[in-house]
Amino acid sequence: MRVLLIEVGNSITIFPPIGLMHIASAIRDKHEVFIKDYSGKEINNDRIKKDILKINPDIIGVRVLTGPQIPRAIRVSRIAKKLEKTVVWGGPHPTILPYQTLENNYVDYVVIGEGEISFINLLKKLEGQKASWNGIGLRKNGKIVINPAPKEIVNIDKQPLPSWDLLEDIDRYFPEKRHNMLVVSTTRGCAFKCGFCHNSNENVKKYLGCYRIARPERAIEELKFVQSLTKKHIDRLNVGEDFHLISYDYAKRFCEAIKNSGLKIKWWTASRYSVLNKEIIDMIAETGCERILLGVESGSRRIQEWSKKIVDLDHAIHIAKYLKKKNIFLTNSYIFGHPTETSGELKETIKFIKKIPCHENLIQLYRPLPGTPYYEECIKSGKFKDLKKIEEWAHFGVLGNDVNVSKIPDGILFSSFYKVNAIEQTKFVINEERYYLKNKMYSKFFRGLVQNRFTYKLREIIQNKKESSK
Repeated sequence: MRVLLIEVGNSITIFPPIGLMHIASAIRDKHEVFIKDYSGKEINNDRIKKDILKINPDIIGVRVLTGPQIPRAIRVSRIAKKLEKTVVWGGPHPTILPYQTLENNYVDYVVIGEGEISFINLLKKLEGQKASWNGIGLRKNGKIVINPAPKEIVNIDKQPLPSWDLLEDIDRYFPEKRHNMLVVSTTRGCAFKCGFCHNSNENVKKYLGCYRIARPERAIEELKFVQSLTKKHIDRLNVGEDFHLISYDYAKRFCEAIKNSGLKIKWWTASRYSVLNKEIIDMIAETGCERILLGVESGSRRIQEWSKKIVDLDHAIHIAKYLKKKNIFLTNSYIFGHPTETSGELKETIKFIKKIPCHENLIQLYRPLPGTPYYEECIKSGKFKDLKKIEEWAHFGVLGNDVNVSKIPDGILFSSFYKVNAIEQTKFVINEERYYLKNKMYSKFFRGLVQNRFTYKLREIIQNKKESSK
């Protein structure tokens, strides 16, 4: 069969379709596979129609995130159905809301959770072969049927490397003459189930399975593979995702893999404060780790316990100071407006932000992510109206479409968010520009003066209004 996998993305950000490249690798030995990535591109009906007709696939798979990607995914699917193509949605949004997704007539099937197993079985079914329906949602006799999760989970290490060679223009993901970064996926699932996170969703837990992490050498192999496909200079590796440095033993193995690779690279990662100590930081600093993302989320002990993400704040300050001493660029993440959060608890968070050293404070307003414990609390309390159609999720996560589901008065929450963010994002832009200069990334330095967090948000708001109006 001819299979076209589409990443709808958004028109602002260029990002490689990592999930689709993994799916392509899993099916390309049996099917003719094509990848179309619309990230960073404007799309219109004529362009979509032309692209589909050029390939003339039997099946079109669309990866969909919750938020502004949804109108683009619907547009692609509507045109595909007019051309009498079978349309399959996969990715985070249809995994969390498979039934609601299938209520849209432009979607024939949904692949829930990991696609390497379920999508292969769906293709077999469509060819008339014997296979399981597990992990697949469909319409049957006029009714929507959501089948249970597959009985097996994907072994990352037994999967082939992502199909970077199927991208139409690999160079566009590496725009610099020097110092480009490769983003790779090394994990599945999550070891923790924080109440605000998509990993706490029941479907994600059932269909995605337990936390798994690939052997450290796999990331190096993928880097070398991509380097063989492009003449662009790639000397940085981003292995962060949700949770990468899971323990001392894994950190040691990963650092040894970097040393043994013979490559002179820098790398970015993500972890938790509860995992880190001086020994781990010494190891990662020695092998080129230059940036790390850590979650704090709240300075309130009650909110931490309620969200099931406990952070020892004194330990966090100690670790943050040591990361700074080792010249590792630290990003701390926070959420303002947790469900049930009070003004006093928000003040605790703001006070802690001022107390802990870091290079970036990534602060977000809480937005109710469907199917999570936080979401259920928001619906139960009447703070948020349950959205009934996939189109209604188009504004999710977009600045200017904020809701307050906490016990904090609107004026205090929003003014605190914008005021603190204005200060912290200004500091971040300055720190990042210093980072670019220090590492002789001159093109990124000059681009950062024009394209930064502030201008990105403005472009996101404008673009989302354009997409929603089409």
